[in-house]
Amino acid sequence: MGLKMGCKRENYNLSLEGDIKKILFAWLVALLLLGALTPVVLADTTDIHVTFNPEGTVDIDVSPKTYDFGSINAGGYNNSSSMGALYFTLYNNGSVPMDTQIWSNITTDSDALTLDGNGAPGQDAYSFFTDGLDADNWIPSSASTEHDSGLAASGTKDFDINLTMGSPLTSNFAQQRTMINLTGSVAA
Repeated sequence: MGLKMGCKRENYNLSLEGDIKKILFAWLVALLLLGALTPVVLADTTDIHVTFNPEGTVDIDVSPKTYDFGSINAGGYNNSSSMGALYFTLYNNGSVPMDTQIWSNITTDSDALTLDGNGAPGQDAYSFFTDGLDADNWIPSSASTEHDSGLAASGTKDFDINLTMGSPLTSNFAQQRTMINLTGSVAA
């Protein structure tokens, strides 16, 4: 009887080893199925497209804001220079480069004298010309002529204004006044 027991014991051990192999095989199959059914995630990139519109500002100023040419004879010429130094300073207090257009009123405050924007003033007429800017030119009656270009943000530039008086004059006029305008725009 002792012998049979020993055999059963050996059969039992063999049966246990077979069960362990079956369990391990089942786990292996389960892991393989799990791997096959689970999607594989690989690294990938994508882009976000963004847009924005950065805006700069133009902030134009000039100093001083007035000038008195004094007396000028018919056919005469005078400029705003003071001992050879340019008299006016143009300021770009903005955050982008600035182009500058300069223009003047068509007449004086009394309507007695007329602006000639081409530099050939005749009877009872006058002309202004810039000096010291990138594109010095006769000052017209509209902001159509660029006198300076690309003045840097926070930049300055000195310049003069020249006055040419036409001839003849029909009267000995009282002091006349007119306005010279400066317009700044974002540099092209």
